[in-house]
Amino acid sequence: MDFIRRACISIWAKKGKSLLMLILLFVLCSLVFAGFAIQSATEKSADIARKKLGGDVTLNLNMDKLMKDMEAGKQPGEIPPLKLEEIKKVKDLEQVASYQYLVDASAAKVDKGPVKSEKKEDADGGGNSMTVAGGADGQAQMPDFMLSGTNNTDGLSTFKKGKEKIVSGKGITNKDKGNLAVIEKRFADQNKLKVGDTFKLKEMETNKPIEFTVHGIYTSNQATGSQQFPVDFMEPANKIYMPVDAAMPFSHNGSLTSATYTMTDPQLINAFKKAASKISEVDKDFYRWDANDEAYKKMITPIQNVASFANIIVVITALAGGLILALLVLLSIRERRFEMGVLLSLGENKAKLIGQFLVEVIIIGMIAFSVACFTSQPIGQAVTNQMLAKEVQQAKDDEANEPKSGGMVASFGGSDEADKPKGEAIDSVNVTISRQDMVEVVGIGMLVVIIATLLPCLFIIRLQPKMILSKND
Repeated sequence: MDFIRRACISIWAKKGKSLLMLILLFVLCSLVFAGFAIQSATEKSADIARKKLGGDVTLNLNMDKLMKDMEAGKQPGEIPPLKLEEIKKVKDLEQVASYQYLVDASAAKVDKGPVKSEKKEDADGGGNSMTVAGGADGQAQMPDFMLSGTNNTDGLSTFKKGKEKIVSGKGITNKDKGNLAVIEKRFADQNKLKVGDTFKLKEMETNKPIEFTVHGIYTSNQATGSQQFPVDFMEPANKIYMPVDAAMPFSHNGSLTSATYTMTDPQLINAFKKAASKISEVDKDFYRWDANDEAYKKMITPIQNVASFANIIVVITALAGGLILALLVLLSIRERRFEMGVLLSLGENKAKLIGQFLVEVIIIGMIAFSVACFTSQPIGQAVTNQMLAKEVQQAKDDEANEPKSGGMVASFGGSDEADKPKGEAIDSVNVTISRQDMVEVVGIGMLVVIIATLLPCLFIIRLQPKMILSKND
């Protein structure tokens, strides 16, 4: 243990060089500490952002790509329908907690009339001025009802948020099949319908009447229909829910509008998207698995840039600090060649001599590490706040300069697009020093210290004592 005692004596005897090395190692530990702390904080913030946006993944039409293709003058071609058979295996993936199929469609009246729009007569004198679909007689025909095919009404945002509520009968569940209908109370009262009664709806393209049984009645507190287009089928009272298979004949090409899967944990979204892409048979040129990705990207882009910079800090600090430390150790050893030559002549083991130099640097490093534990958190927080403020402002400037898309996609059924959380860039991160950060800093610090100490020692220790002393003379 003499080499440890000699190391302590040497540190105390050479206070100036020891202080210089202490400052160097303190800066090294502080910057590496701050880098790891910032990375950990940004990872936690990204997790919070994902949880805030929810754990839903929706398979729907990739309108962004289609609109970009149209703006570039490309013809997208005919959009293939989204068939239930193409995605039937996805709901069985282990990441899925629940799922929601949605079919947006419309229908015309047969024996029961729709609730009239309050603004319709003021707008066009009671006539329908919009042409939507052709009837059997060749005349343009406006739909009277908005249909929403679903496998679970309780899973729709309007029901979950209390905007719509079942007051009689039952809602639609995964077990329900066939021509069942859940109708709004105003429509039911106007046509004197109750649970168990039947009424008919007409499919728009073929004018084929299809009979439905009233499965349930709901109330809606949503505002009345569109101000711009005051037509009957836009009235909330004329929205009819039904099982997916019942709505399919009324939709264009018998296509699903979307399929939404809720994860057991939002962190499983990426794994789910990869698995779903493999086992589904949908056309990836037209459809996409969307987990509110644009909002998520908007939220985390600033903190990702900060994390990237923090990673660069760690790498550069470790390399530059290691080189400077190696240089200091080399200069120190060159000045102590006589001491080394004498000790080796007296029979001291070369390994113990190297151990002495290593212990000197480690003791100083431990002091630097201890001080850095208290100072790195405020340093990291200050650096993060300043960098993040610049990144957030840059993101806002970029968003303001982006060209706004002129297109707008409307969904007339029970789509939850409007209810998706909106992403705002994360503008604050709480930087803390964790036990894991300490372990990582100790690991990197020890590696740098050992390499920076051993390399200079090897150049000197490989010489014989006589040669070391003669070089000193």
